[in-house]
Amino acid sequence: MKNLLLATFFFLAVSGHAQKIVLRSVTVVDINTIPYPNSLGSTTSSQPQKGTVKLTNGSEVKGKITLFKKKEVFNRVKVNTGEEKMEIPADQIASIVLDPIVYEKEYPNNFKNPEKNFQPGYIVLPNGMKMTGRVAQLRDFSDYDFFVYNVAFLPEGTTVASTFKGGRLVEFGQEINGVVNRWDGYADGYLLRLTDGRFRLSRNPYSKTKDEFFTSVKNQAADELSKEVAGQALANNFGNGENVNESLENAANAGQVVQEVLGGIEINKKEYLIFDSANKSVETVNKSNLREVLQKISRGCAVEGEPTWDKLTEYINQLNITCR
Repeated sequence: MKNLLLATFFFLAVSGHAQKIVLRSVTVVDINTIPYPNSLGSTTSSQPQKGTVKLTNGSEVKGKITLFKKKEVFNRVKVNTGEEKMEIPADQIASIVLDPIVYEKEYPNNFKNPEKNFQPGYIVLPNGMKMTGRVAQLRDFSDYDFFVYNVAFLPEGTTVASTFKGGRLVEFGQEINGVVNRWDGYADGYLLRLTDGRFRLSRNPYSKTKDEFFTSVKNQAADELSKEVAGQALANNFGNGENVNESLENAANAGQVVQEVLGGIEINKKEYLIFDSANKSVETVNKSNLREVLQKISRGCAVEGEPTWDKLTEYINQLNITCR
C-alpha cells in the first residue's frame, strides 16, 4: 500500500512537471516597411513572404509573395501558390496582406516574482468579450510596479498562451494570494488600478502626456461596426473549432483602433490619472490642481472630509461608494 501511494505521488509529480506552457508571440508584418534587399539594375525585390493578394476583380491569390519596385516605385508581385507562379501588375492589385510572423517558445512559469507566473485571471478584448483563464505579466527591466508593457493569456483547457502587447486589451485581471489586481490598457502598456469602481485611480507613467490613451476611451471613438465585426469573427472562429489563440489574437488586433508610438516611459510619482468609466473621460491630477479636479468629478456626490494629496486613494474609494 505504501509503495502504491509513493508510485501515485511520483506519477502526479512527474505529470505536473511534464505539462509545458508554450508562449506565442505574433508580429504583424507591415507591407510598407518591408525591406527590398535584392537588386537587378533599376529593379529591387523583397524576400518571399506568405500572404494574400486581393485583385481588383474581387478574386484573391494566396502563396509566397515577392514584391518588386522599379526605380523605387512598386510595380508588380510574383506569387508562388505551390501549384503555379503568377506575376501580377500593380494596377490589378486591390490590396496585399502578409501573414504575421509567429514565434513559439516554452515558458518557464517558475519565477520568484509571482506576477510573472500564470495565475487565475481574465482579459477583456476590444469588442467587450471577457475571457477567463490564466494571466502572466511578461515583465522585464523596463517595467514598473504599476505599469507593464506586455502580458500573456492562457485560455482555459489549453497549454498555449498568447502575448498581448500594451493597448491590445481593454483590461486584464490577475489573482495572486486571493487578491485580484486589475489593469487597464493605456497607451503602449497596462496601468494598475489603485481604486476600482466608477472612478479608477492610477499613477501616470507619461507625465508630459495629456491625450486620452485608455484603450476603452479609444474604442468608444471607434467605428462600432468594426468592433461588431471583430466580435462576430471571434465567435465564428470558436464555433468553427479554429485555433483559440489565433482567434483571440485576431480579435484583439481587429478591435484596436489607434497604435500610438511614444518615446521612453517617464515616471512621475507626483501625478495621477482618474478615469471616469461612466463618462469615458480622463483627468490628470497633481498637487496644483487637486481641489479643482476633485470638485469637478464629485459634483452632486456627498463625500465627507476635505480631499488631501496623501489621502487621495481613500477619497476616490469614498467617491465610488456615493457616485455610481
